[in-house]
Amino acid sequence: MSGDPIWLGCFVVLGASAFMVLRPVWFFGRKLSLEEALSVCWVTWSIYMGAFVIYIGLKLPLGLSRDAHAPAVGMAVCASLIAILWLARVTTDWRSAVTRSIFGLFILTLIVVPITASLALSRH
Repeated sequence: MSGDPIWLGCFVVLGASAFMVLRPVWFFGRKLSLEEALSVCWVTWSIYMGAFVIYIGLKLPLGLSRDAHAPAVGMAVCASLIAILWLARVTTDWRSAVTRSIFGLFILTLIVVPITASLALSRH
């Protein structure tokens, strides 16, 4: 389980966001409240999961094998870290960012799952 690229990507993303929270002055220019720190970790993880959901949705139509997991996880990690570094530099309302990330991930999943399911059914 710990050797699976999906889990490794999760640990990398959460570890990087935890590092940012532990050194907030370097990244945010100020100290963070506990709510902001947890929000940073949540938003980073949800961006990572959103990117991975997109990969899962593309996997079937593109005919990707399990060997494509590692590069997809790498791209998802990079996307989430770049996004969180950008969010750290702009003035961000973290409560609003968490709300948008929850709804964004939910809506993305609601879009990708039916499309992937219909593509899977059409292949048979």
